Amino acid sequence: MTQAIGVRLPREVLVKIEELGKSELEDRSTVLRKAVVQGLKDLLAKKAAGDYLKGKVTLSEAARKAELTLWEMEKYLVDNGFKSSYSVEDLEKELRLLE
Repeated sequence: MTQAIGVRLPREVLVKIEELGKSELEDRSTVLRKAVVQGLKDLLAKKAAGDYLKGKVTLSEAARKAELTLWEMEKYLVDNGFKSSYSVEDLEKELRLLE
């Protein structure tokens, strides 16, 4: 179900939306809807990543909040400059414990 809303945007933003619509052969509403959905996804991921980095949530909780898989959340973190403190030595230690 969709619902119509009214939004005021600066003229320069509307011009860019119109240009993008022409190049993509889409109407203004479609371009705006895609931009809002993509922007919301980005905001959710950014908020979840911030909460994870602050220790407020686990990685799996962050992924759920961002509506991403665990692997997608890890990729998002890496793509945005996160460096894990988990080392090769940590992995080797855990693998030895599993044996």
